[in-house]
Amino acid sequence: MPFATVVGHAPVLAVLRQAVRRGRVPQSLLFAGPDGVGKRAVALALAQAVNCPVRAAAGGDDACGACNTCVRIAKGLHSDVVILDRGDDSIIKLKILRERVLETVGYRPFEAAKRVFIITADDLDPPAQDALLKTLEEPPTSVILILVAAYADSLSKTVLSRCRRLRFGPLSERDVVRVLVERAGVDRAAALALAAASGGSVARAIAEKTGDLSDDRDAALAILAAANRSVADRLKASTAFAKNTSDRRDREALTARVDVLRSMLRDLGALAARKPEALANHDLESDLRAVSSGFDLSRLARGYAALAQAETALERNAGPKIVADWIALHL
Repeated sequence: MPFATVVGHAPVLAVLRQAVRRGRVPQSLLFAGPDGVGKRAVALALAQAVNCPVRAAAGGDDACGACNTCVRIAKGLHSDVVILDRGDDSIIKLKILRERVLETVGYRPFEAAKRVFIITADDLDPPAQDALLKTLEEPPTSVILILVAAYADSLSKTVLSRCRRLRFGPLSERDVVRVLVERAGVDRAAALALAAASGGSVARAIAEKTGDLSDDRDAALAILAAANRSVADRLKASTAFAKNTSDRRDREALTARVDVLRSMLRDLGALAARKPEALANHDLESDLRAVSSGFDLSRLARGYAALAQAETALERNAGPKIVADWIALHL
């Protein structure tokens, strides 16, 4: 996947293209941003770009994507490009980091111009982070280390200080729809609903497609329906809204449900404006109409503001149940 095929992240890609063209790619990089927005895809695109012989011969800034080197990197079969994640384990332990990275990082490339190590930094345990510090600070000249993190601020400060950080933002809904339709084979109508609830993350949209979306939408509809009832009913709905019924992290799970709820508030606005064709959740039109009478435009505006504050609170590590209760009482 060359840079040209990556969806979104134009500012980041522009920086990397320029660095490749000048031959000045930083050796210790941190790709930081939400989960599932394409950070690893960009890391692979960079690995292709620095090693593509066609690109090197032409003096360009992007891989061809078709040569033997590019194809093998894309398939994860190139000996000089190492991808390290937790696999079936819960974390990346120091032993695995040593075997896959630290004991081999000093070797010269076997066949490429650069050895590239792509590491899921969120999964590194503290001893592994500490062991990586010296390599991040003084990597061999033929090595590029790319740490990929959805929760960069949870990494040690010393690791952060040794990397050039590139920030990735959420994808637009249009970009998420494009990826779902063109690369995941999702029906466009379903892709629209998934994108509206994805928070700009293709990975989250795919997870929703495999089953989480149904639970999230049920919880969101329940909290909307309870918004016109007693405080006790609202808090009962908030308990279900905060409950993590999958294996996702609690805050990540609640953030996903906030995105679903936001998409429903937007649909209620479309119904208030008599534009049902604009609904993202077309299949829930009857359910949304059942609660729409309780939400005029001013209340919808307050709801949007409440969700924005809720997301800020989650980013600052507020407890999911407290945030869910706050949402229920402020819709």
